[in-house]
Amino acid sequence: MRITDERMRRVLSGYIQQQSQTARVKNTGCDKSCAKDPEHDTPSDKVTLSDKALHIRRALYELEDSAKAHLEKVESIRKDLESGRYDVTGAMVVEKLLEP
Repeated sequence: MRITDERMRRVLSGYIQQQSQTARVKNTGCDKSCAKDPEHDTPSDKVTLSDKALHIRRALYELEDSAKAHLEKVESIRKDLESGRYDVTGAMVVEKLLEP
């Protein structure tokens, strides 16, 4: 199927009309008895993420957490450098460079 601007406008127009109808029903103050009436039953939007999307989202959260931890470590070292308490020997640098 080819999606054109006109077709997209029609789809969006229908969606906007549906949303405005839903909003009007909600604004009328309809109680629980109205909700059971099929005439007042309006569909709602629902988003379902695939397993791959959930995995990516989880990975992004973990990446953000590790980035925060990294920034905290960098900030700690920066403060130690500024105060003169950070002392690293050449041997320590070489040891870190040679780690697998």
